[in-house]
Amino acid sequence: MLLLLPLLLPLLPLAAGRRAAVLRLGLRGSPRGEVSPAFLSLTLDASLARDPRYVALLSNPKLRALATALSPGFLRFGGTETDFLIFDPNKDSTSEEKILWELQAQQEACGSRPAFAAVEKLLLAQWPSQEKLILAEHNWKKHKNTTITRNTLDILYSFANCSGFHLIFGLNALLRKDGLQWDSSNAQALLDYCTSQRYNISWELGNEPNSFRKKSGIYIDGFQLGQDFIHLRQLLSNYTLYRHAKLYGPDVGQPRKHTQKLLRSFLKSGGKVIDSVTWHHYYVNGRSATREDFLSPEVLDTFVTAVHEVLEIVGGTVPNKKVWLGETSSAYGGGAPRLSNTYVAGFMWLDKLGLSARQGIDVVMRQVFFGAGTYHLVDANFEPLPDYWLSLLYKKLVGTKVLQVSLVGADERKLRVYLHCTNTLHPKYREGDVTLFALNLYNVTQHLQLPNYLSSKHVDQYLLLPHGKENILSRSIELNGRVLRMVDDKMLPELIEKPLGPGSVLGLPAFSYGFYVIKNAKAIACI
Repeated sequence: MLLLLPLLLPLLPLAAGRRAAVLRLGLRGSPRGEVSPAFLSLTLDASLARDPRYVALLSNPKLRALATALSPGFLRFGGTETDFLIFDPNKDSTSEEKILWELQAQQEACGSRPAFAAVEKLLLAQWPSQEKLILAEHNWKKHKNTTITRNTLDILYSFANCSGFHLIFGLNALLRKDGLQWDSSNAQALLDYCTSQRYNISWELGNEPNSFRKKSGIYIDGFQLGQDFIHLRQLLSNYTLYRHAKLYGPDVGQPRKHTQKLLRSFLKSGGKVIDSVTWHHYYVNGRSATREDFLSPEVLDTFVTAVHEVLEIVGGTVPNKKVWLGETSSAYGGGAPRLSNTYVAGFMWLDKLGLSARQGIDVVMRQVFFGAGTYHLVDANFEPLPDYWLSLLYKKLVGTKVLQVSLVGADERKLRVYLHCTNTLHPKYREGDVTLFALNLYNVTQHLQLPNYLSSKHVDQYLLLPHGKENILSRSIELNGRVLRMVDDKMLPELIEKPLGPGSVLGLPAFSYGFYVIKNAKAIACI
């Protein structure tokens, strides 16, 4: 049990008669929980390979620099298209993939490819129409098989590897023998190739099996899917390289009733062969979501219920198995236009990171790093969006140990606070420092007061506010008043803190979020 340190502070009066909410921090005893060092991880949607030539965009040096800054982590390549990709080891690659890979063969593996710039320019000019096609197919639920080649895998692996990420590849689960058992022959061809290249990869099988019938007319129940995972585990054990490879699944969608049933029977049937249980979560439908949804405590709290339902199923079937959010973002269907790619999306993202860690989710995979739709971290011009910068600050400042925190004097559903040990890899901070992050859903400034025993401590503020006249619907963001943008194609800006003197009240403007590092807090839970 955590000891909450006694509060010696009365609620402090502030100007205009407003009171500061007083924080209660659990710094003693052991942490409330601990998450994976790869807690904030990324996805690339398999729709990027709907026409494989667009996979060649992953060689862009700016994109790689942006990815590297978020490493280490997992990079999951998956999504609906997972179950419509067929690997052909004998087929010729697209000319774009071929040109790129020939350039790679002549140079160092992770070097930049200036000679590819002209091809890339053409691809980028054609991307908007490809993106329309991807989103339309998604909406119509019309999916066609696409062939990928050796070069598709090469480019994908190279992107992950050169950016400091571990690739998780989703295998096609809709290849069936007589409509029932999984046909693993295509997976075997893919594994043969990846082994020949010594690619260190982890694996998944299928994406959102709860909607297979809708997507393909094929229905697979949880028991059969469990057997298919056992089959895949046996197949992996035939390869020296993949004998101990990780296998994750079943990547089910939201835990609605029939999905809960599928998950439960899958775990009973094949749960023993997976390394973590994966499920997906989105708050709202991208086509109907409103700005109000993104700022609603009620909408944010629906996630708590979903996590609870999944953890209950896992606890009852494969207790102690780690649970991952294998794909997650604000709004499904590619995101909500003019919302998922703006400052306002940060409320859903930061709150999800805070709640996931607090509730014991081990890894959260953000849909998507780059690709179709509006829920990407980096847009089609390779420009980082507000959620990118938010993710970067989270990675730099927030450690893996989760601490207890609450507040007195404000509605905790509208002023949402989370506390972790500070990331000890940060050069400015040391063991015992703690990072508080907070979201203000009130339409007025809120003030947070540290408890008395921390009143002598220095605090570094990292306040994120929207930049420009679009306000919370802006696609650019300021850190402590300075606009965040790349210095050049390879260099990210410095993330400069604003030091607050001892005894400072932490002010959070209306509809904003930020991080506060309490230096020299000497939190026993962090040491």
